[in-house]
Amino acid sequence: MKKQKQSVLFLSCLWVGLTFAIGQPSLAALQEDGEKKPSKLSRIFKGVASFYGKKFHGKKTASGKPFDMNAFTCAHPNLPFGTPVLVQNESNGAQCQVVVTDRGPYVGNRCIDLSKAAARKLGITGVAKVVCKTGRFIKDGLDRDAAPRKTASSH
Repeated sequence: MKKQKQSVLFLSCLWVGLTFAIGQPSLAALQEDGEKKPSKLSRIFKGVASFYGKKFHGKKTASGKPFDMNAFTCAHPNLPFGTPVLVQNESNGAQCQVVVTDRGPYVGNRCIDLSKAAARKLGITGVAKVVCKTGRFIKDGLDRDAAPRKTASSH
């Protein structure tokens, strides 16, 4: 009878321990700074984009990396650092892929802050309406839903 109680106690402890361990993220799922890995979540969101440049160039971002206004990066309020985002300017159709390295924007109704390089590629000189896509909606930095462009070799 005593051995049976010990066995039940042992199996109960083992079950609780395994249940706890399975429910926890692995160490590999966390980055050095404690942020989650880049999101594979597929999202589409629209809003107003702005950009930031010289004033912040070289300063530490929320991810801990220095801001480089010449890199294709962005600030987003809650997407995990390292998440690729395809941004398209609604007014001219220009698009580029950026990576989340900072938090923001903290102004009005803006949904994303772009580096100066990204804004330049999108033709943004102030603020602009944009469509942003993450996850399965982008592949190799291109919009998977966009119609293929005709080239000289495709005629």
